[in-house]
Amino acid sequence: MTGLGVASAPIIGGWVIEQGSWRWVFAVVVPIAVVAFVLTALRVPQSNDPDTPPLDLLGLGLSIVALGTLVTAIIQGPEWGWTTEGTLGLFAVALITGAAFVAWELRHPDPMLDVALFGNLRFTAASGSVTFAFFALFGFIFLITQYFQFVLGYSPFESGLRVIPVALSIAIASITGTRLAVRFGNKAVVAGGLLSMSIGFAWVSTASPVTPYAEIIGQMIFLGLGLGFTSAPATEAIMGVVPANKAGQGSAVNDATREVGGTLGVAVIGSVFASVYSSALMGKPGWDQVPPEALERAEDGIGLALGVVDAAAGQVGADTAAVLADGALQSFMDGLQAGCLVASGVTLVGSLMALVLLPARPALVHDIV
Repeated sequence: MTGLGVASAPIIGGWVIEQGSWRWVFAVVVPIAVVAFVLTALRVPQSNDPDTPPLDLLGLGLSIVALGTLVTAIIQGPEWGWTTEGTLGLFAVALITGAAFVAWELRHPDPMLDVALFGNLRFTAASGSVTFAFFALFGFIFLITQYFQFVLGYSPFESGLRVIPVALSIAIASITGTRLAVRFGNKAVVAGGLLSMSIGFAWVSTASPVTPYAEIIGQMIFLGLGLGFTSAPATEAIMGVVPANKAGQGSAVNDATREVGGTLGVAVIGSVFASVYSSALMGKPGWDQVPPEALERAEDGIGLALGVVDAAAGQVGADTAAVLADGALQSFMDGLQAGCLVASGVTLVGSLMALVLLPARPALVHDIV
């Protein structure tokens, strides 16, 4: 299902954008959500937990504030400055509310999240592996779509089609990954998957405006196979820790690790990219002569930078405009390289963590029950 999502969403989203406005991307999700809601209400059975606890509203609120302020601080850091009062204040709020969330969950009789589960190294390592994998994947998609559109010149729909190799690789590896885990063990497969992602990101960091798409396919296959090999066995490891009547909570933690990892991936890798991109842009020929308002706009993204160049081409001449555009593209590639190296480092750390902490074998059925 993850593979289907990775494949279909960029294609559908790209097509919708080309037919109308980017705002319609959000509207398209509404009927899908309605259908999922109705099918869930009709077909999904009730929890196996005979003592279904009430909703932990305070824990829910604290988790929202902690994650929301953390992501906001990371995203706004490049623009506000990493040492400004606003950024540091948000980090402080995230730290305080995060600690309060953990303290509350530990003492609450019916916690939203049983924090004590993370005392089990198998559970922690598996959750961390999924988080690291989706951290890197979402950050990669955030950058690669811009690379396809603004550097290689593909349309949004064409860019979506070119992400298909990642999706196919995820789907294939998710199926074969569970079989390999039974034969070789969770430790080897999950660690190998994260290592494959690390190699893939390191390879992507060498990309340039003239990299052939055939080479990019090879890079994406490494990434997709790595994610598939990581997510399925790691999910088994997470579910194998919780008792059967708490399977819903284990599943929720598994989903949450994906979403938290993806959110932080876009925020962190995007911020690294933005910091490197804007700093590099200032050092490119001609950009130090651009009016402050136009320069500030160009620093917000490669698409806006190229728009500034197009708007000024009539005044500065074709040659100067070409120099400015080339500088913007080089700055984008600098940011892309930095972001991919961060993703490569994160997945490498995840691979080592899985190698040390994950059990060698999947849990047996009688162990789970």
